[in-house]
Amino acid sequence: MMALRGFLLRLISGERLAYAGLQAVLLQAVAVLLNVVTGVITARVLGAEGRGLYAAATTWAVLLGSLSTAGLSHGLLIQTRQRTASSRPIFLCGLLWTIGVATVLSAAAAVYMPLLLGARAAAALDLARASLVLVHLGALGVLVRQAYAGQGRYLAANLSTFTPTLLHAVLLVAFLVSGRLSVATSIVSVVGGSTLALLALAPPLLRRLQGSLSDLGRVWRDLADFGRRALFADLFALCVTWADRLILLHLLSPAQLGLYVVAASLAHRITVFTPKTSLLLSAMSGEQRDRAVQLHNLSLRVTIAVFIPLVAALFLIDRMVMTTVYGPAFSAAAVVFRVLVVERVVGRLASISSQLFLALGRPGLNSLIRGVELCVLVVALINLAPKHGAVGAAWGLLAATSVRLVLSWAFLVSRLQLPFPRLWLSRGDLVGMRAMLD
Repeated sequence: MMALRGFLLRLISGERLAYAGLQAVLLQAVAVLLNVVTGVITARVLGAEGRGLYAAATTWAVLLGSLSTAGLSHGLLIQTRQRTASSRPIFLCGLLWTIGVATVLSAAAAVYMPLLLGARAAAALDLARASLVLVHLGALGVLVRQAYAGQGRYLAANLSTFTPTLLHAVLLVAFLVSGRLSVATSIVSVVGGSTLALLALAPPLLRRLQGSLSDLGRVWRDLADFGRRALFADLFALCVTWADRLILLHLLSPAQLGLYVVAASLAHRITVFTPKTSLLLSAMSGEQRDRAVQLHNLSLRVTIAVFIPLVAALFLIDRMVMTTVYGPAFSAAAVVFRVLVVERVVGRLASISSQLFLALGRPGLNSLIRGVELCVLVVALINLAPKHGAVGAAWGLLAATSVRLVLSWAFLVSRLQLPFPRLWLSRGDLVGMRAMLD
C-alpha cells in the first residue's frame, strides 16, 4: 500500500522525467476522450456540412495563433531550461513578441478573410472573423505551456494543455443540454475554455518567475538569434500541419471536408500514447550530447513498440467505430482514417528526431527538412484531392510526412555524424526504463 501511495505521489508531482511522461500520457488520454465526446456531439448535431463550416471558421484563427509563436516557442523553452535564474526577462520578451505578432496577424486576417476562406467556405465568413480572438488566446497558451516546461514544472505544463480541452467540453455540453448548440456556440465554447484556462494557469507562473529586467536586452538578443535560425523550421512545420486543411478549403466540398476533418481529428488522437515532444525537448536540453542521443533513440524504440499493435487493432475496428460513434453518414471516413493513422505514426517518429536537432543547436536542419516536406505536400494535394477527394488528400499527407522521416534519419547520420539508431526494444532498454521508475 505504501509503495502504491509513493508511486501515485511521484506520478502526480511529475518531477522525474519518467513520471512526467506517464502523467502526460494519462492526461492526454482523458483529453482524447473529451475530444472524442465533443467531436461526436458536433458531428451528430451539426452534420457533415456544419462540421465543415465549423472547421472553416476556426482553422485560420488556430493557425495564426501558432504562427504568432513561430521561432519563439522552442527557444523560450530551451532558454528557460538552461537559464532558470533569468526566467522573468525571458518570459517578458516572449510575451511582447507574442502579443505584437498576434495583433498584426489578427488585423490582417480580418481584412483578408474572404480571400483566405475561398468561395466554398464563404458562408463561414462572419464566424471566422469572430473566431480571431483565438489567435491571442492560442499564442498565450503556448507561451505559458513552454515556460512551465522550461522550468521543469511538468504537471503545470501538462495541465496547460489539458485544462482548455476540459473546459471546452464542459461548455459544449452546457450548450447541448440547453438546446442552443450550433456552429456559433461551438466556437464560443472553445473561446470560453481557452480564456478560463489561461486565467487559471498564468498567475501561478508569473509568481514563480526569476531574474532582473536589466537582462532584458541580452535575453532579447539571444531569443532573437535562436528565433532567426528556428523561424523557417516553425513556419514550414505550421504550413505542413495546416496546409492540408487550408488547401482543402479550396479543393473539397464542405461535406468532403467534414469527412476529412473528422477522420484527421480521430487519427490524431493516437498520439496520446506517447508524451508530447515538448517534454522530450525539455529533457534533452538539460543533458549532455551523448545522453540526449540516448533519450532520442530510446524514444524512437518505445514509440514504435507502442504503435505497431495499436495500429493493427485500429484497422480491425475502424469502420465499426466510425459508423457507431459518428453515424452512418461518416462511414466513408474509415478509409481516410486508416491512411491518416499511419501518417500520424510516421509524423511522431519524425518529430522525435526534430527535437534532437533543436536540443543540439541545429534548428536549421529542421528548416530544410520541413521545406522539402511542404513542397511535396502541396504538389500531392493539388494533384490528388480534386480527383480522389478526402482519400486522395490523406494519401498526399502521408507521402509528404514519409519524406520528412526519411530526411530526418538521413541527417542523423550525415549531418550529426551519429550511427543509425536501433529501432527495436532490447532487454537492456526494459531494464533501464524500470530503473527510471524506481
